[in-house]
Amino acid sequence: MQLNQKLISTNKNPAEFLIVDVNPDREQVAVVDMLCDPPKRPKAQSFAWVQEKLASKELKLEEHDHSDLLMADDSELKPSWIRRRNEAYEMVSGLVDDPIQLDQYLYGDSSGILARLIKESGRSRKWVQASINRYFRYGSVPNALLPHYEELGKKYVGPAKPIYNEDGSTCLKSKPGPNTKYGNAYRYITGEDKSNIFKFSKKLKDLQEVNLQDLYEDYCKEYCVVVVRPEGVQDDDVAEEFYALLPRVRLISPRAFKRYLKKCIGTLEFIRRRTGSILYEKDYAGKPGLAAHGLRGPRSRYEIDSTTADVYIRYEYSNDEQLSIGRPTIYFVIDVVSSMIVGVHVCFHGPDWHAESQALFNAFTDKVEFCRQFGIEITHEDWPCSDVCNQLTLDRGTENSHNAITSLLKGKIGIKAANFNAYHRGDCKGTVEKAFDIIQGKSIPQHEGKVYKAPKKEDAHPSRGAMYTYKQFMQRLIREIIHHNNTAAKVDNHNFEMCRDEVGLTPRDIWNWGIKQSIFPPIKKSKAALLFALMKKEYATVTDKGVKFRGVYYNSPDVIELKWLDTAKNDGRFKVEIRYTDVNSSHIWCRHPDDKNKVMQMEITERSCQYKNRLWAQVLAHQEKVKEILAQLDEERFSQRVLLNMSLEEMDNAIKDELRKLKKSQATSPDTNVRERKQEQGDCEKQVQYQEVLIAMEEASSFTNSPDPHVIGEDDLKDPTYKRNNVAA
Repeated sequence: MQLNQKLISTNKNPAEFLIVDVNPDREQVAVVDMLCDPPKRPKAQSFAWVQEKLASKELKLEEHDHSDLLMADDSELKPSWIRRRNEAYEMVSGLVDDPIQLDQYLYGDSSGILARLIKESGRSRKWVQASINRYFRYGSVPNALLPHYEELGKKYVGPAKPIYNEDGSTCLKSKPGPNTKYGNAYRYITGEDKSNIFKFSKKLKDLQEVNLQDLYEDYCKEYCVVVVRPEGVQDDDVAEEFYALLPRVRLISPRAFKRYLKKCIGTLEFIRRRTGSILYEKDYAGKPGLAAHGLRGPRSRYEIDSTTADVYIRYEYSNDEQLSIGRPTIYFVIDVVSSMIVGVHVCFHGPDWHAESQALFNAFTDKVEFCRQFGIEITHEDWPCSDVCNQLTLDRGTENSHNAITSLLKGKIGIKAANFNAYHRGDCKGTVEKAFDIIQGKSIPQHEGKVYKAPKKEDAHPSRGAMYTYKQFMQRLIREIIHHNNTAAKVDNHNFEMCRDEVGLTPRDIWNWGIKQSIFPPIKKSKAALLFALMKKEYATVTDKGVKFRGVYYNSPDVIELKWLDTAKNDGRFKVEIRYTDVNSSHIWCRHPDDKNKVMQMEITERSCQYKNRLWAQVLAHQEKVKEILAQLDEERFSQRVLLNMSLEEMDNAIKDELRKLKKSQATSPDTNVRERKQEQGDCEKQVQYQEVLIAMEEASSFTNSPDPHVIGEDDLKDPTYKRNNVAA
């Protein structure tokens, strides 16, 4: 047993005693009943009594924590509190500072001691006794005599149910606050109301479209409406019931309802239900960690994201009018460890993989030539980022398709993993998200072409005030990026080793230090290897007509040399992995099967020349149109086929009727005169053709020859005697 330990009951009978003194000589302890309010004076108990209770497990020992006021410094307290404490302790000190009197007070006759303290202090017996009891109950130190204002109101329970007068009106004697001047007053909140509000709070799931006033109305509809039956109607009679809301004097106020509803739900849970779990985790949840947790150094992980610039770009090919070409899309690639912006791309299409691949290509290549394209001369030390990362973090957007990411990983340029964020969780890549806010805010000054979240209604639309051309905007953006990389302070990105080596706080300092500390040199890849890896991956089929991809045929000298087409024709078709770009359909690329470092470029063949130099979107759209035309042609062909069959069948029937009039030979052997009749028919055809030539020549000549005495006609050809005697000769 020790001071400030508690003896607590283990059965259904509540008991809680605080040990305030232990006297080994008397074999007694002084305990205070913690369940008494106001506190009672300490009571002496023997060791035997305590041991008996503990042995029977009727009581058990536990540690007790007093109020934080015990350790409060006077500078944290109000002067009035200090004054009241000192007055009480000045009286109590005459008892607690004297061991003999304290022993007599706790274990002997205390009547004389209490009378002396009352006389010396000049205060009432109630005040003296209450101060002594509070001293022992709240910790036996001077601060135990401080007024416990922090507990005021916390232990107030209030009435269990509303109290009504004999005439049925609500009793408002215990209602807090000022009296209502106009209208009827609301009644006070009771334990029954709190229970109903707690049950009501459990039914609330989505609070996005509901305000607290609407919830108060719903609460009244559920708990404050009574069913009224017509007067004089028996219970077993059929009568139409109607509902009525209780009068105001029997309702709690909206303020009391809202206050206790928030208490039942909790502030954080209320925000979660109002915004949803995803938005809560994104905007309201605490984030104690760092994005660079677990990463070894620069180039360990890059983050990539896009945003629409808050500015309209001017159309530079108009000399007489200020025109706009819209708002561009900005892509940033950022190193997580150093917060270095390692790549950028600005375009007017997307978001799509083509734009994202261009941003990654910029991140993996040297920036000197890139900046020179826009008239900015820098050195490699100004922007020393031209390395491939190990991991890449992306959004789950439609541009980041499975084929695109798979082709990036299979490109074997050094990227080992691609991390996808959860849906609608931009905070998971907060490094690049924060960079957008900083760079856009600095690189886009206030002017008529800037886009504001809350624009002035009287101002013209920003598209009417475009100021910067694409090149001018890129110049500003590049300069801001270099300024950010070389001057921004990244204190949270520093680790122990950086502090030890006195590394600067800028992203460039952290980047350069990390590159020097790296065991393995940065990965350098050729432009061709990078571009091949950043193109989309797909599978094409090798046929005897060419390499078929999306219904388009390709070929190249390497394919002919490898005899892929011959193999497909004789052994069957097979698939090969190819790379393509959405920008143009004229070429596809494939790794050489014998030399992995060699890339074969295949060009579209004449068989598919109608698809040359077109976007793949146009190719696919044209193919869909061709399918529609073929389907319509098939329908028309089928209809014409049926009509043609009917016409031919009618002609065959007429021929059969004509054959019935002719004599048919009964012989089964071949007809021996077929050759002669065939010869006669051929001679007749030649004569007819001669007559056509003769007529055409006579019409074309400038003079007319003497006519033939006789022109052979169809009637002559039908006469067998004339054929034998004239035409055949």
